[in-house]
Amino acid sequence: MVYRKEHAIEAWKTFVGTGTVLEDKVRPEIARSWIRCRAAGVNPWSSDFAEQNVPLLEEKRERFAASLKATVPVMEFIKEMLGCNVSLMDGENFVFELLSPLTAYPRTFGTFMREEDVGTGNATLVAYEKRPVRVDGFEHYRAIVQTYSGVSVPYLDGAGKYYGAMNINSPFAVLPQSALELCRIGVSLTNDLYRAGAKKGALLSTVDFFKPLMLAYEHPVLLIDSSGRILGGNAGMRPYCPGWEQYSYGSQSLGAYLGKGFSVQDVLDLPEKLEAPLPIRFKKGRSRATHELNLVRRATVDIEGQEPFVMLVFEDGGEAERNAKSAAGRRSDATVMPTGGEVDYIGETEEWKKIDRMVQKVAPIKTNVLLLGETGTGKEVVARALHRRSGRAGKFVAVNCGAFPRDLLATELFGYEGGAFTGARETGAVGKFEYADGGTLFLDEIGEMPVDMQVSLLRVLQEQSVTKLGSNTEKTLDVRVIAATNQNIERLVAEKKFRSDLYYRLSLVEVRLPQLRRRAADIPLLVDYFNGQLSSMLEVPCTPFPAETVEALQAYSWPGNVRELRNIVERCLIMQGEGANVTPDSLPPHIANAANAMPDGPVAHAVSGGRRRPMPMRSSFEEDALSEERQLMRALLAQHEGDLAAVGRQLGLAHDELADLLDRLHLRVRVVLESDDAL
Repeated sequence: MVYRKEHAIEAWKTFVGTGTVLEDKVRPEIARSWIRCRAAGVNPWSSDFAEQNVPLLEEKRERFAASLKATVPVMEFIKEMLGCNVSLMDGENFVFELLSPLTAYPRTFGTFMREEDVGTGNATLVAYEKRPVRVDGFEHYRAIVQTYSGVSVPYLDGAGKYYGAMNINSPFAVLPQSALELCRIGVSLTNDLYRAGAKKGALLSTVDFFKPLMLAYEHPVLLIDSSGRILGGNAGMRPYCPGWEQYSYGSQSLGAYLGKGFSVQDVLDLPEKLEAPLPIRFKKGRSRATHELNLVRRATVDIEGQEPFVMLVFEDGGEAERNAKSAAGRRSDATVMPTGGEVDYIGETEEWKKIDRMVQKVAPIKTNVLLLGETGTGKEVVARALHRRSGRAGKFVAVNCGAFPRDLLATELFGYEGGAFTGARETGAVGKFEYADGGTLFLDEIGEMPVDMQVSLLRVLQEQSVTKLGSNTEKTLDVRVIAATNQNIERLVAEKKFRSDLYYRLSLVEVRLPQLRRRAADIPLLVDYFNGQLSSMLEVPCTPFPAETVEALQAYSWPGNVRELRNIVERCLIMQGEGANVTPDSLPPHIANAANAMPDGPVAHAVSGGRRRPMPMRSSFEEDALSEERQLMRALLAQHEGDLAAVGRQLGLAHDELADLLDRLHLRVRVVLESDDAL
């Protein structure tokens, strides 16, 4: 589901006027907040703001002095990079720190950010949702703050208890797409500094500590010292300052890359606040040609324990940005569900739209869901989408049932009391069921669960309570269970390897995910998405894959499904340096050669009118390949003594797909029953 700006306007007007929620036009968490605001009597037209509580602010800042020392360096970096407000709240949602690029910002600092007082906003929503949130424009309940864009990420302890949040807010413009991820990284870095204590100076000794923030930001960022030597930067700067990372820290001058007519000193002499974007010319290769970047922010960052450095933030108006916009345009019509800046899944084929409609319908209902599909089809992705759309305040907790021995799986799921068994911790342990209380427990590879363990699981599902190992006390829980398997669950039930009563309990709603080869039209969208995601992670330029390469990828059968596609995109980016360099010839041979088997190709096997076309004569090369494939398949069949189910599991193929493969290889499996007459 795509929630657009115009949808939010319509939804807000309707709700303020009538109290009716347009569920298809406003995100569930925003709708819940609006309902709470209305019930609390919040006036959507109010322009009041609380006055700063100076005595309480002083008390809070003294109490949280250690936290401030750990958070301010990161907040300062984010403030300068994004040019927006960054604030810190405690568990009562009291704002006890606020950094702003504005000379004066009288709102929020030293006040409580409570929904019943200030309405819907990222800082109020995070306390209810206890997860990263984003609120933009007309999603705010009060009209006076509808020019704002904000994200918040909570600080949670090991048990999920909320004890504050970091907020990023822009009063005048929409925050970049990366803002939520930047806030997440910011919270993680502040935790690192806090844990380091007196040793945090060592972490801050170079700007490398802030590298994760720069890498997650979509626009070019460069850090230089007071002499103009490069200290750090992100992938967006590589086309303009190629090779700077090959030099030792702080030894390469920015001047080596600047075009004629602009010196390092000119950059250093720029004012802290630019009236308008300033074009900066960079050399283009070894020629006299130049290319430009628009400098939008220039700031001197002064962090305790570190020499001040200059941050240069650009906006790329050139080819890279156009490519990114082009890719975004190609994705715009896809079934994409963003939640707080995240993307749950991508697909525009009818096969995937059916999945999306099912998720929309089932997510708000507390019912168990069973996800079926081959490895790599996105079962956990869909499970997370169900959780996020459910509105459940608790955590999403995933357990791979095939990754633990029986005894360890029991303790992992149900927990144990101290001293329950030899080697148990004295303090005991909380199980995943209890940890997911109020949220969703995702049981992956449920078909691997031992049968005797299935009995315990069935009891928990029926009673909605759990008893730790070594305890006689039951604890009532509110947990939604989503299970998944790549096995043929009906066959497991028939073979008595999976309890039928548990199957019926888990499969109140059953969702079968299509193989990627069944929705090949989604491959260009997925390639675009993975290309953008992985290019940022690998710090390479984000340029689109050539059309002929994408066509070759569409021709392949993808036995590993979406997971395999992502791995191939990552491998290509590592080997070729950027998407534009990935030609069909640079793809792995087994994928590049798949295009030869497309309909109307030299070895076409298309089916028309229910009859298979005659197979053309094969080359000796193809016959050799088939012969080798037959030998491998014979060996695999012999290894599993003709057990087709076992062979299919090892190859990641469904029963009908394995049958097609055996047919293509002209192999038949014969079962011979022998009896001993003497018995």
